[in-house]
Amino acid sequence: MSSSKTPSLDEVTIAYIRAGNVYINARITGGFFANLKGLLSGPPLNDREALVLSPCNSAHTCGMQYAIDLIFLNKQFQVLKIVHALQPWRFTYCKEATHTMKMRGGQAINLDLQIGQTFIFYPTTTD
Repeated sequence: MSSSKTPSLDEVTIAYIRAGNVYINARITGGFFANLKGLLSGPPLNDREALVLSPCNSAHTCGMQYAIDLIFLNKQFQVLKIVHALQPWRFTYCKEATHTMKMRGGQAINLDLQIGQTFIFYPTTTD
């Protein structure tokens, strides 16, 4: 896969995401069990880091010890919904979403992410 705008996240595991003048390092996961596990294993995300679940239109924070921001994207990578600082033991969804991006709580505001904004994915590794 080339390092141009990604039409699909199939086979992409790590990417840089550009949203306007903002760059985010992302790990992309797919499949039911990877999406279910999400951020439960491993250290909390740093600033400008994200976990992108694809395909996915919902997220939970069951078992987590900290709040996360959720950014729901459609298949064209346009932001449909942003959930700020979802606390542990909660659940949320966006029926129209194809991808769900998880970030450390407060990062969506810090990076000035907005509904309607379109992200561009630049893959750095593939399976």
